[in-house]
Amino acid sequence: MTMSDSRRRVREFLDRHDTMTLATVGPSGEARAAAVFYAVDDELNLYFLSSPDSRHSLDLQRDPRVAATIQADGQDWREICGLQIEGTAHLVAGASETVRAARLFARRFDFLQGLLDDGVGEVPVALRGPLAESRFHVLRPARFRLIDNARGFGHKEEFRVDGPSDG
Repeated sequence: MTMSDSRRRVREFLDRHDTMTLATVGPSGEARAAAVFYAVDDELNLYFLSSPDSRHSLDLQRDPRVAATIQADGQDWREICGLQIEGTAHLVAGASETVRAARLFARRFDFLQGLLDDGVGEVPVALRGPLAESRFHVLRPARFRLIDNARGFGHKEEFRVDGPSDG
């Protein structure tokens, strides 16, 4: 099995799901976790929106190291399939990367198309204030581990991402 096979399977898995549990390091070294929606780019970077005042956003300002998991709920143990990710996360910097993140998100989540229109558009009223205050972050993965019991109990595929990506 080649890294490109594993990379393809990871990408397919990421495309089938939309929520990850993001683990950050709290101010006293404690682990914290939060569920966030994500959109993925071609380099397997994961973009997510969060309030700058959320615990995980504040944690990332102090320490960018993260871990994340993605899996479906209610799986039979023989079919368990999930993804573990290690890397770093930070605020998206600059207008071009922010626009890129907004486009990825709007393509993934139809109800956010207003982000690309006039900033309000079809975005549901209940989300307009929180979205205006939220900021995009990017998780740049260093390592993926795909667990897939359908390929055999405890089957794992791992690969490291080659170098940091700016894109």
